[in-house]
Formats: sequence, C-alpha cells, structure tokens
Amino acid sequence: PSVSPEHWGWTQDFARNRNGTFDIAMFAYIFRAAIEGSTLLDCDEALRSNWQAALTQLPQYPTTAGEKPVVVDVLDAPPITYNIAVPAVPVFPGDVVTWLSPPAERELFARTIDGCAWNGNNSVIILGVARARLSMPGTIDWLRSELKSRSRPNGTLTLNRLGHGINAHGHYTEQFAASMAVSELLLQSVGDTIRVFPAWPKERRAEFRNLRAQGGFLVSAAMADGAVKRVDVSSTVGGRLRLLSPWA
Repeated sequence: PSVSPEHWGWTQDFARNRNGTFDIAMFAYIFRAAIEGSTLLDCDEALRSNWQAALTQLPQYPTTAGEKPVVVDVLDAPPITYNIAVPAVPVFPGDVVTWLSPPAERELFARTIDGCAWNGNNSVIILGVARARLSMPGTIDWLRSELKSRSRPNGTLTLNRLGHGINAHGHYTEQFAASMAVSELLLQSVGDTIRVFPAWPKERRAEFRNLRAQGGFLVSAAMADGAVKRVDVSSTVGGRLRLLSPWA
C-alpha cells in the first residue's frame, strides 16, 4: 500500500492506497533510467533484465470510467480538488508521458490536465510545465496569469493567488522553478528529443539564446511571422542530436 501525496492518507482496508499514479510514474522513470544507465555503462546485465521485467508489471494509470476518462490519483478514487496535481505527474515531473507518447495517451493526459481541479497552492509549476509538454492551447496565457497573480513587488512569488493567509510568509519552494516553466514554452528536450517553441503561439515573435537541452546541447532559435526562422545548436559533450524539425 502507498499514499497519494497529500491526499486521502491511510484508509480503511487500503481502499485509497493502491495503484497510485505518482508511484507508477516514478517507478517507470527509475526503471527506465536504470536500464539506460546499465546499457550505456555496459554493466549490471542481470539486474537490467529484472528492471525490464518490472516495467512490464507496472499497472495502468487509474482512471475514471466512461467514454472520456480522466486520470485520478489512486485506484477507484473519484476526481477531487487536488493540492498536488498528482494526475499530471506522469507528464511532469515524472517525464514518462511526453509529446512522443502514443496519441491516445497524450489525449488522456491533456484531457486530465485541462479539467484538473486544484486548490491553487502547490501545483502551478507541475500544471504549467505539463501543459507546455503537451503543447496545450493557451498555456502561455495560463502561466502568465498564475505567475502574475502571485508576484510581489520584490520579485518573489506567493503560494496562492487567492489571498490565502500563509501568503504573507516567505517565498515558497513550490514556485522556485518559475523560470523553468517559462523556458519550457520555448525549448523542450524531455526524452532526448529537442523541440523549439513547442508551446509558444506562432503569431507571437520570440527569440532565445543558449538554453541547455538534455545531452548537453546549447540551443538558440528565433521565430517571427508565424514561422521558425533559425535554429542553432552547439554540442558541449558530443553525442547524438535528435531534433524535431520545425520545418516541413
């Protein structure tokens, strides 16, 4: 049995403590990372076989029933108002559901994230990055609204946009990755595949320089008049470059 982060707690007969979305995503990430590391370093072959077998035994993410299901945080639970947006975790920070995932899986998580109810406290970065990772429409406006409503004159961010009493105390770690959420609109490389302007509106001009991507690549790009005009990539450590072409 396990507990969905900050939801349900321990329940009678573990009714809400099985097949947690957070756990499934993190185990998938850990097993895949271990397999990749073992392969690259050419070691632990026997363990690698165990990890590969473990991956096949992970359950499906728990969902609601019906024609348009959404992911929930634990098996047999209804959708709730979340403090931590657990149903979005496989996209971010889990990094196991990406733009390159099967279309049905992308659609499931986009629908889940779009309808996810949360209390405004802990999940602005989780939801902001997850929306960007799936190139969901309106992500830039959603993120601007969330960050602007939390901004203090000195540049720090409050926890909640609703004027919660704890807002007066400190700058919360939940908001430390605000700059990452913004950069994810411009450049992504989850799954070792670089995408430029993946969640930036085509009608808005933009340019960035030397954002770092997975694999140690430094990427610069510019977009204007509805099209990507230039992409420059510098390798810092060698290795294979995978770039999703922004051109036909």
